[in-house]
This record gives sequence, structure tokens and C-alpha cells, in this order.
Amino acid sequence: MPRGMARGRRGQRKMFFLQSCLLVLLHREPGYGYSLMDGLREFGFQPEHMDMSIIYRALRDMQANELVSDSWDDNSLGPQRRVYTITLQGEEVLAGWIENLRQRRKEIEALEAAYDAVKSKSDE
Repeated sequence: MPRGMARGRRGQRKMFFLQSCLLVLLHREPGYGYSLMDGLREFGFQPEHMDMSIIYRALRDMQANELVSDSWDDNSLGPQRRVYTITLQGEEVLAGWIENLRQRRKEIEALEAAYDAVKSKSDE
């Protein structure tokens, strides 16, 4: 688990999910903090109930683990913004995480099918 993760098991899962979602967003295109926060809606997050510092902490942790890099966007109309980009290592880690999730989904589907088969027999 990358350094800086929340201590509790539930907190670790939440931070892992947040980081996974951020990597997927950055896999699509580079982004800055608030654009990433808005993009998290797609994954069930409610930005209006999130503290922006959580996003930046996740990005800093991923940067420390060389999963993302950042640069300053000099082309913004307002103040400069820090733009985050997924690294090659980040792409590799994300691909591994996704493969792990796909395998886990197959295991869960097999469990559900076994349960449903027994349940349907008992309902007869």
C-alpha cells in the first residue's frame, strides 16, 4: 500500500478507491484538482461533500509513489494551476489494479451463481 494511506482498513479501502478513480481520470486526460474532483461524480463521489484537501493528499501520495507527475499550466486565464498527469508507472499500476478487480468480479459472480443455484433448488 502506498505511503500516507489512512490507517484503518476502511480508510485504506476508501483511499485506494479514490486513488484508483483519480488514476482512471488521469488515464483519460491530464487534470487539475477541481476538474478531477468534478470527474469523481462518475464514480459515486459527491464533490459538494468532499474536502478538496483529500484530493490533494491523494495526488501527493500518488506523486510520492511516482504514479502521477505535475506541472504548472501557464495557459490558464486565471491563476496558474497545477496539472496532474499519469506516469508510465501509474499506467502499469492502474492496469494491475483493474486486472485484479476483474478477477475479483469473476470470483464474486461464481459465488453468486453457486448461491443462486442452491437457492433455486430450495425454492422448488
